[in-house]
Amino acid sequence: MRSLGTPVGSTQQAFGPSSAKGLRSVPPSLKHSSCPQHTRTAVSCLGAGDESREKVPSLPTPSELLDGRQTSCPIAPPSRRPAVVMAVSPSTPPNPGSGPEPTGSSRSAAAGGRGGTSSSRGSGPGSTAWEQQQEAAAAAVRLADAQPGAAAKPSAPGGNGGAAAQKAPTSGGGRKGGAGTRKMSWKQAVAAERDDDGAASQAARAAAAAAGGSAAWVSSAASAPVGASLLSLPLQEEEGGTVDSLRYAQDTKTLSVELDEEEVSPERAAARTLLATFNPSQHVSGREHWMVVVAPDNLMAGEECVLLFNKRQSDALRERPHVQLQYAFNGWELKNEEDAPFKADLSPAGTPITDMSEFWSTRFKVPEEAYEFNFVLHDNEGVYENNAMMDFMYPVAEGASREEWSEILAARVAQREQERQAAEARARAEAEALRQEELRKQDLEKGMMRAEGAKNAHLHFQNVGSVELRHGDSVAWCVSPSPPQAGSRMRLYYNLAATPLAWLGPNIPPDQAMAIRWGINGWQSPTVTVMTRSEPPAEAPQPGDWWQADLDLPYHTGAINLVFNYYEHYDNNNFQDYAIKVALPAGVTSVDAWKNSLVEVFRADEYATRVALEEEARRKEMKRLAKRQKAQDMVKAVERRKVRHVMDTEPEIITAGSQIDVWYNPKDTPLNGQGQIYLIGGWNRWSHRLSIGPMAMIPPDTPAQYNEAGQVVVPATPSSGRETHWKATVKVPQDAYKMDFVFANVPGGEGVYDNRGGYDYHLPVEGSPIREQSIYCVHIAVEMAPIAKVGGLGDVVTALGRAVQEQGHHVEVILPKFEFLQHSPILAGQLRYETEYDWGGTRIYVTSAIVENLRVWFVEPQNGFFQTQAVYGRYDDEVRFDFFCKAALEFLLRTGRQPDILHCHDWSTAHVAKAYWEDYNPYGLWKPKVVFTIHNLNYGQKKIAEAAQYCQRFTTVSPTYAFETGGAGPIAAHSYKFSGIRNGIDPDLWDTESNMFLETGYDAETVVEGKAAARAALRSRLGLTGWGDKFIVAVVSRLTPQKGVPLIKHCAFRTTERGGQFVLLGSAPDPRVQSEFDGMAASMGGQDAAFCFKYDEPLSHLIYAAADMVVVPSMFEPCGLTQMIAMRYGAVPIVRHTGGLKDTVFDVDYDKARAAWELQGSSDWQRDQLDATNGFAFEGTDPPALDYALNRAIDAWYNDRPWFHSLQRRVMEQDWSWNRPAMDYIELYLAALKT
Repeated sequence: MRSLGTPVGSTQQAFGPSSAKGLRSVPPSLKHSSCPQHTRTAVSCLGAGDESREKVPSLPTPSELLDGRQTSCPIAPPSRRPAVVMAVSPSTPPNPGSGPEPTGSSRSAAAGGRGGTSSSRGSGPGSTAWEQQQEAAAAAVRLADAQPGAAAKPSAPGGNGGAAAQKAPTSGGGRKGGAGTRKMSWKQAVAAERDDDGAASQAARAAAAAAGGSAAWVSSAASAPVGASLLSLPLQEEEGGTVDSLRYAQDTKTLSVELDEEEVSPERAAARTLLATFNPSQHVSGREHWMVVVAPDNLMAGEECVLLFNKRQSDALRERPHVQLQYAFNGWELKNEEDAPFKADLSPAGTPITDMSEFWSTRFKVPEEAYEFNFVLHDNEGVYENNAMMDFMYPVAEGASREEWSEILAARVAQREQERQAAEARARAEAEALRQEELRKQDLEKGMMRAEGAKNAHLHFQNVGSVELRHGDSVAWCVSPSPPQAGSRMRLYYNLAATPLAWLGPNIPPDQAMAIRWGINGWQSPTVTVMTRSEPPAEAPQPGDWWQADLDLPYHTGAINLVFNYYEHYDNNNFQDYAIKVALPAGVTSVDAWKNSLVEVFRADEYATRVALEEEARRKEMKRLAKRQKAQDMVKAVERRKVRHVMDTEPEIITAGSQIDVWYNPKDTPLNGQGQIYLIGGWNRWSHRLSIGPMAMIPPDTPAQYNEAGQVVVPATPSSGRETHWKATVKVPQDAYKMDFVFANVPGGEGVYDNRGGYDYHLPVEGSPIREQSIYCVHIAVEMAPIAKVGGLGDVVTALGRAVQEQGHHVEVILPKFEFLQHSPILAGQLRYETEYDWGGTRIYVTSAIVENLRVWFVEPQNGFFQTQAVYGRYDDEVRFDFFCKAALEFLLRTGRQPDILHCHDWSTAHVAKAYWEDYNPYGLWKPKVVFTIHNLNYGQKKIAEAAQYCQRFTTVSPTYAFETGGAGPIAAHSYKFSGIRNGIDPDLWDTESNMFLETGYDAETVVEGKAAARAALRSRLGLTGWGDKFIVAVVSRLTPQKGVPLIKHCAFRTTERGGQFVLLGSAPDPRVQSEFDGMAASMGGQDAAFCFKYDEPLSHLIYAAADMVVVPSMFEPCGLTQMIAMRYGAVPIVRHTGGLKDTVFDVDYDKARAAWELQGSSDWQRDQLDATNGFAFEGTDPPALDYALNRAIDAWYNDRPWFHSLQRRVMEQDWSWNRPAMDYIELYLAALKT
């Protein structure tokens, strides 16, 4: 340990010359022979060495001095036993010539721990500083008197000694002290020393001052941490006794005083001895050609060490004037309190400088939990010496093991996470309190405005309102009382015979009635009240066709606005409406008094309304999150079940800190028939400090193995149900959130591996305090729903981005700033300037906005490339989209962003992959990996082939479409990194429960009633007959050859032929095809068929809700969203099995096994009694093939309506959201990051 006051890198040599073997010479004052009971092996008290060395007398042990066993000592008279022992060694004298320490100087250690470099400095000028300080110590000894004859014992930490002293249990391995001696570890001794800051310290300071020394130095030394240089032994003094205090202090300086008689390993003792007498020149002797030397050679946990760096051996830092050590421990995981690496400046070590060596050094403390020391060196200006980018590493002895550190770190991480969550909760609570306070102010302001509005309405309608209406001598309507009073009930009489609606009188059936539509204060709170027939009122006793209604007027009524109606017929004062003036409430004397009383009424109403809306929104959000969590849990469960035939675990759900058994069946894997199988794995996406194995798995049917005592050391592998399974038992770390592993026939190196097709096996771990690291993903695309949507690509960019972001990752989108976006209501008022730069021969501006909860960057070059009213359609689309790709990368480079993933889409942004790797990765945009998604292979195959070559992973939008296109030219050469991930739909956008386009919401339990209401609404809107409540078949599609135009036509004829109703929503870009459908509309349109040749978003929701069946007869379909939206609305899909249609629709008659496997993870649907089928499918491309599926669906509707309704409920309950695809894409991103 560095001595008190010795600067880092000082060449000061500690007290006593070093021997050739590193053992300190014995000070002359210790070479006594008159005290045989204190003759011990020098090694035992001075350090490691040959035990055959000369035996020398040594000081009594502290326990001997304290418990009175020592009666004679060659160094101190028997009467001078120590009253308090408060110091440790090894240590060295302070640096000669250093200035006095400021009063109250800190005794805190350097970063790294308790015994680090102290900020204290020695005192005293010139070369006599050490002698002066030792004399001060001796003075402290003489002044710290206890009462004569009373041998004091050390007190408990924080105590005052004497009778309060307690006997503590002996620590394991230590020597037992005398009776009454309290055992303390050296750590406890330090704590006790720091707590004992009373009279003895004051006496020491006074004595030092009296002796001409530095009281400040004595103070800091007396309170120094482990490794301090002063051993203070206040003695009881007998009358007439004398003591050589200076010699006593110097002699005791060389001993390791162990208050609990701690047993120190020889290696640790040697390390302490080395550093107490450290001579840099001797230590580097023979190692002048080394770049890094440490002392001791074997670093010890909990001890100081010296690092010496040879600048002459470093090409990077040889000529740099400043060198700093940046370090941590345990794989860079054990850092400082700010969770950042430690830092220490190096200074010249004082060793001889030659052409080969120029050592600089620093001292620091190795933490007790360390098992490994990690460091780099740099000049603080960006120049590093980092061991060829591998960092430097030294092992640390006698610290925590990797497993112990894992548990320590997990506990610390858990604590930090709890603290973070608590801090976030406090911040949220504070923000919510501020928000509520602001909202309460707004409630009051709104209340005041409404009160002012009621006053103005009252004053206005006192002049223009009335209490009756006359047409000549006939009263059309009147009120009672007249005028009505706010806060009371009034009766309104209406004489139909005296109004423009008089002709209705004889035509209103007895079971029908007139109605009043009325509101207050300018049509606020509109209400409909049904009237009843009545006798003429007393206020107008004349014959007529009289109706009456009672209206309860709120307290805040200033005037009444009303019209009279019967269905679509209105009496509305020639479109001016009627107004009735109202008197002030009873007891109110003035309008202003009434207005003032209304302020609190309106404020309370605003508050209640707001709270109710917030509560409803919270309830809906909680329900949405619960449904999403349930769906995500189901996805995880299905994935576990789907690999169960290959591998599974016991228990099935893995929890942090538990022990699990891993079972592996190699039968259907590359390892089938291998004689030995190894489990090789890690944790947390292979980033954890702990690994799994390589672990030789136990073969099937292995009997239990026992030791000599008959105890089971290897349990048997049971054969029941696992006749072909191999087994391994694994301990899960406390801070694991993911288990990652592969299987192999070798423990490493060349061999046969089962790594799940390059994706490895990954299982989630529950209960971890650590969250998975966030991925930063940037989508570069030319479409994004809803602001720039043309097809499914735009939907995918938005929905996938949101779904991945909801999983805890960071997602952004870069989009061209098309001219038509200037008129987007979504972007209105929220576009913000970000940056601008010159590139590509033009000025480029970048703005940003939040769209669907995603940050979107809009790239706007001033060269006119995107001054268009559509996404596609210019002759130079390829040129301008390639320009956009590089402009987007330029934006990332110039703004210093380093995404983990660049996700580009289709031919339009395929150029991102090549441009990134050739033009940007070598020049600063170094971090991202590229993922590419093919949405439709029919366009831009050359660009697609380019992206397939340069990207790290590429996908298409469904597994079946990937299979169908895997042999295509652009893909085949790179098929090893190609896969299919189906798209999903946004369940919030296509929500049946709270949908603004549906009058009646519904869910799976109320699907029958909800769809009946939707059918009625659709028929009313499109003019279809409601007679017989026929089934409805719908087609929502663009009318292009891909979508199966001939089959769509056939579907219309077949549906009406079989007694149903057909609805089409869509249009054809080809005029010839459009004219054919126009003809169909003219000939078929009417009560059983409707054709809508435009895209109408609200109408599409109503069609999906009303349809019993939705037909998707595509010739090819990369994924398709129509069938998934249909199922969300409880419409049964009828599809041609191709592409994504096959991945999402499972025929009720032929796909039970496939559905059970894909949707439930079941390998036996009959055993598990599962039916996950959801539609009707066909394979061919001609009308009879379609008829095969369509007729089966119609037959089911006719012949077994309850079963058909159960099928509708089933399809509504299935999850076709982005939950599973998002998880698949996250796995894909992580696989790309590994490449």
